[in-house]
Amino acid sequence: MKTKTKLLVSICALTLIFSACKKDAVTPEAVLDCTEVENGVAVVDSCGDCQGAYIYNMVTHDPSEIVILGGDTTGASATLTPGQVIILPEDPGNPYWNAGCTQAIVYDCMGVQNGVAVVDSCGDCQGAYIYNMVTHDPSEIVILGGDTTGASATLTPGQVIILPEDDGNPYWNSGCK
Repeated sequence: MKTKTKLLVSICALTLIFSACKKDAVTPEAVLDCTEVENGVAVVDSCGDCQGAYIYNMVTHDPSEIVILGGDTTGASATLTPGQVIILPEDPGNPYWNAGCTQAIVYDCMGVQNGVAVVDSCGDCQGAYIYNMVTHDPSEIVILGGDTTGASATLTPGQVIILPEDDGNPYWNSGCK
């Protein structure tokens, strides 16, 4: 009886070994993201653009591309320095996500992209200006290049910026006489 049991167990074990090693066994196919990286995190946004993860430096505000060498994330790791974070494609704060959508570029009445100038009730285009509260002199704000992206103004003590529709703006609706 012991010999028959040993023989039966041996046959079962050999059957399992040979059936597990068949060459026609189904091997799962690799999953590639939109950048062709196996098991990567890049996805296509609503605009049809492939968006990957990147490293953002919170001190210098510079993004850095994450490069996967060899096209496989297996065993990949990133070493971040203090002040750096990884931004995934669909993170709510990712400015690149869906940024490729065609959007109307908005110009104010002075032709400045994203500017603050507006037309008053008299039909006059009114822009912002710097007012010196000591000398009572207004100074025009000049935007070079016609784009306010990254524009900044350095005010000296006693200066304020007056926006077109501010209550104290004497130029607003002044041409209606």
